[in-house]
Amino acid sequence: MTAGLLRAAVAAALLLLLGACGSVQAPPERFFRLALPAPAGGELPKMGVLRVLDLQLGNSLSGDALLVADGAYRLQPRPLDHWIAPLDRLVTDALVLGLARTRAFTLVQGAGDAGPADVELGGRVLDFQEVRCQDGATACVALEVWGRGADRLLFRDEFRAAVPLHGTDPEVAVAGLSLALAQVLDQLIGRLRAEGVGARSVDATPPK
Repeated sequence: MTAGLLRAAVAAALLLLLGACGSVQAPPERFFRLALPAPAGGELPKMGVLRVLDLQLGNSLSGDALLVADGAYRLQPRPLDHWIAPLDRLVTDALVLGLARTRAFTLVQGAGDAGPADVELGGRVLDFQEVRCQDGATACVALEVWGRGADRLLFRDEFRAAVPLHGTDPEVAVAGLSLALAQVLDQLIGRLRAEGVGARSVDATPPK
């Protein structure tokens, strides 16, 4: 083969290689939401009017990527897997809807809703990630929540839940985090009942 033919063959091979590289598509990004708490069955005793303020995120949870903790200190994002909305909004909305669906309260308000409330809830999201270790993976959720009545602080506690995960797909992690948040919600409802929230009645008719 002459030098000219060799150069032509090499050039053709390079063009084919570049064309093949250009045809490779990057993996698509994926977006997730939390599973919302299911409605409770039947009517439960009304516990007054509750307002849920917007929760804050711990600094390590900022950003919209799903997070994986590898050990006690290492926290890394899943680069292609994101929450569909800011995580603090997703968790706050899940709490508002979950508390309302218990039917244990006369009314559950968000931070922007008008009208009186017996108790206000506020707090921070401390943990909300998949945790991996030698024994397997778990979905870990922790909220610091405080409840304030008309004239006093009723409680300020941390509520935690961990759900074992069977698999490493992001869908598995999101399902586990949703279940862990539901368990935290159950703990919070129990604490509200123990504090006797809504012992005094108010007019809970939504403003027109």
